[in-house]
Amino acid sequence: MKLAIVGSGNAGCITALHYHRFLDTSSVTDMIFPRNEIVIYHSPEKHPIERVGQGTVPSLCELIETLDHDNFTWYNNHIDATFKSGVLYEGWGKLNDRFFHPFGLYQMSMHFVPQKLSNAVIESGHFTVIEKTITDPEKEIDADIIFDCRGRHNRDKSNYETLINPLNSVLLCEKEGRDPDLIYTRTVATPNGWTFVIPNKDSVSYGYLYNDTITSKEDATEDFLERFNLPEIDGDLKFENYMAKSMFVGERTVLNGNMFGFIEPLEATSLAVYEYICRQVWDCVFGNQSPEVSDNNVRRYMKETETFILWNYQYGSKYDTPFWEYAKSLPFEPDDVFKNILNDPNISRQRLSQGLPTQRYGQWVGWNFDIFKRNYETSLSK
Repeated sequence: MKLAIVGSGNAGCITALHYHRFLDTSSVTDMIFPRNEIVIYHSPEKHPIERVGQGTVPSLCELIETLDHDNFTWYNNHIDATFKSGVLYEGWGKLNDRFFHPFGLYQMSMHFVPQKLSNAVIESGHFTVIEKTITDPEKEIDADIIFDCRGRHNRDKSNYETLINPLNSVLLCEKEGRDPDLIYTRTVATPNGWTFVIPNKDSVSYGYLYNDTITSKEDATEDFLERFNLPEIDGDLKFENYMAKSMFVGERTVLNGNMFGFIEPLEATSLAVYEYICRQVWDCVFGNQSPEVSDNNVRRYMKETETFILWNYQYGSKYDTPFWEYAKSLPFEPDDVFKNILNDPNISRQRLSQGLPTQRYGQWVGWNFDIFKRNYETSLSK
């Protein structure tokens, strides 16, 4: 059996590492799937990886560590990974000036530089790597399963649906110099949206998110540079929030990464979505789960992510501005699972580490809900 991955960005790397890890340790015996049958197709010149720091959640650390168990440490690693102990929310809601969404003292996640992760995966020796631009995966690639991770620019928009979110643009800046005290992601509310601040090994990444139908690029740039004392922007992107109608296309292809969907980076959900897609495809290929169930699970996970992120905008910020009024006006219709978790009297005890019955909602459990609920002083009736 042969698995092909088209693209070596974050989604391609997470897919490669997931199958490298679990095929190497799985008890599956009825299929032979040696590691050299995982093939990565990439075209770095045609599809450069965006230059910005990336945050993760704890489950991804163990996966990334499989690159090199013996030499991947916090002291020395291939991707310039730095500590991430949680997310500091600054200026969100009306109750507190700031609050911290931690992973817990027993857990740690990481920030890393995507280009360096890509280089480490490509050079690891775990995979067959072919430098080639692929335009039609099923016609050009001989493989049993193909993960299409070519990015948002290659998608047919008629096969996608829009996700509700108030943002559509980002300005980027990389500021040289290390901040040793920053061991978390800062999520800073601004009059026009919010800004992520991510510590890298030798620099700090800033991303100013806004809606260009409300705020001009010129006004956003002025506020960004002045507010965070930055010299100039390094780049800017427009984006859409969307999800594929199905992750399965053609006869052998699975969409992952921005080919499947994208939603703004609050709570660093993207890599968790990529890994969840890999797990659902695993259950379909090596287990007894039908493609329909796997597909529905992935789409539900993405819709839960949309809902949880949108919840954060319902109670505004310290700024009473057109953006925040617009964000609060977006339709927010939480499902029964969301409501049940939020109203559970034992919400604060729902932690994955405690072995208690736990209802997941996207990448979150009751304990996570409780942190936001207490700091927003929220009720679904507003």
